[in-house]
Amino acid sequence: MSPHIQHFSDISDLHEHATNLIITQLKSALDKNGVASLMVSGGSTPGPVYSQISHFDLPWKDITIGLVDERWVDEDDTGSNARLVRNTLLQNKASFANFIPMKTSASTPQDGQLDVEANHKNIPSPFSVVVLGMGSDGHTASWFPKAEGLDAALSLDNTNMVQAITAQQTGVTGAYLNRMTLTRHALDTCDFALLLVTGAEKKKVFEAALAGDDYPIRSAIDTLGERLHVFIHI
Repeated sequence: MSPHIQHFSDISDLHEHATNLIITQLKSALDKNGVASLMVSGGSTPGPVYSQISHFDLPWKDITIGLVDERWVDEDDTGSNARLVRNTLLQNKASFANFIPMKTSASTPQDGQLDVEANHKNIPSPFSVVVLGMGSDGHTASWFPKAEGLDAALSLDNTNMVQAITAQQTGVTGAYLNRMTLTRHALDTCDFALLLVTGAEKKKVFEAALAGDDYPIRSAIDTLGERLHVFIHI
């Protein structure tokens, strides 16, 4: 089954639709289960969405927020996804939400993986909403092409929730090579996923992956099927 795809000519329109869709899904999960979970990605595109979400009147104490992936840096680093989330989403009314970061005090993601795995057991599952991004190299989460740990992250036999990643340095990764990411298995334990794609280059890569090209994002497409909603802006 194929994902649902919508195109937007106005980025603010994309932000508004993404916000409303996420809120709708969270309300549905709360009505059904009494709790909800929202797994979010970093990047400039979802930041305004997170800020808008923070103003909604929800029972935030019953909502747990986690990360799809994280650079293995402290929160005072500008590359930290946790920092982005704290400065955008965990504000206003949403400041009462539970937040489970993905970075520990361990020196490497490999050394911290067991603790991160244990922490993620505290996130309500299946995940109510997962927000994904995609790079021009076709990665999503921290599923970087040819990265150390990628095969384990994508293996259908791996039932762990998280996987340590060491990426090969490219223009997309920058200097942030050590990372932690959700696995394909973890992504599959979600009710709803939203992928935000911006720019003509990324649109071309996504369409190639949708047609069958072997980009990491293809694993997300295959795993999620019709649970995946894709918002594209160029």
